[in-house]
Amino acid sequence: MSNAPLIIVGAGHAGGRAALTLRDEGYTGRLILIGDEPHLPYERPPLSKALLQGSMDLAGCSLCDSARLTELGIEHIAGHPVSRLEPQHQRLQLADGRWLDYAGLLLATGGRARRLPQAQANVLYLRTHDEALTLRSALRPGTRLVIVGGGFIGLEVAATARGQGCQVCVLEAGPRLAGRVLPPVISDALLALHRAQGVEVRLNVALESIHAGAVQLVDGQRLPCDLVVVGIGMQPNIELAAAAGLDVGQGIRVDAYLRTSAPTVYAAGDVCEFRLGGLYQRQETWRNAEAQGRHAALNLLGRALPFEALPGFWSDQYGWGLQTVGVVTPRVISRALSDDGVLLFYLDAEGYLQGACGWALGNRVAKDIKLCERLIAARVALNEASLAEPDVSLKHLLRG
Repeated sequence: MSNAPLIIVGAGHAGGRAALTLRDEGYTGRLILIGDEPHLPYERPPLSKALLQGSMDLAGCSLCDSARLTELGIEHIAGHPVSRLEPQHQRLQLADGRWLDYAGLLLATGGRARRLPQAQANVLYLRTHDEALTLRSALRPGTRLVIVGGGFIGLEVAATARGQGCQVCVLEAGPRLAGRVLPPVISDALLALHRAQGVEVRLNVALESIHAGAVQLVDGQRLPCDLVVVGIGMQPNIELAAAAGLDVGQGIRVDAYLRTSAPTVYAAGDVCEFRLGGLYQRQETWRNAEAQGRHAALNLLGRALPFEALPGFWSDQYGWGLQTVGVVTPRVISRALSDDGVLLFYLDAEGYLQGACGWALGNRVAKDIKLCERLIAARVALNEASLAEPDVSLKHLLRG
């Protein structure tokens, strides 16, 4: 099968980045990129912000245009998803019946928005470009919007909708906003910020049903609304891999090289379940899609490089910025920043930095988080008092 192509299943951020990287690295063979959506590969963070606001279009968040794909000789198959995968024969079948052999395969199948059990006419989700356009057309001044889910998608939609003049109510089942990924101090800051911006936030609530003009809560309260947006997480698209007999858990499981249980098949992006700190996990972030897309491409070319990139993510709401890097540990040091911002440092038992989380106005914490990333890599032993002191620069600590 020496003349068989490399194939990427999934034409989102990770898959698109992998295809472009293969060409950047000198691969000149046949290269096929297969996507469920009709669009070219694009980044998802703008969907809940700039694209939803109308300040960006699809071209603005796309990794490349069709002319660039043609120039690079990347065959983009849209509208004919993969229906069957046979890794033992190194081939796959498209929905239109065609079989394609491959020399190497990357599964970057991403995921889909988790749905509520009962479909409702006035319920919208936000995972794709087309869903973002549908939601954008519904956000008008005075629209009564209920958002189910107080994670990042729900909160970013809330911020955008308030900017469009909507009345917004966020319903969160847990005791804190984004409680699964944020420390209490930043969850509390998010809550205060959204309430200050006029968002009604209800914590520890359970949804009973959704009707044409209202949401019914388990406690009997009825919330009138014109529209409901559900942001309760993502369902990874593992069905193709599972049916093919690949090892799956909460995603497609891979080894240190992003290789699945089939030797010529790799996985990357939101669907990829890899080991971090000894435990399997997935990272649903721009940073992970970008890094794993590039890395999987290199290993498809035989580089055999272990994936060791640090996790991290960001969110922007009402002019405030949140950024994280690395991993959370029990030992945390807090540094107060100006204008009620905060920088958190996560240390191991020996005093080495393992992660950091920053919250401040504008892009204030971006520089600090980059310095924290360098501190993690440099393995500099840190003093707790120096970390807590705002007047001690992180550059000074980096110099030891």
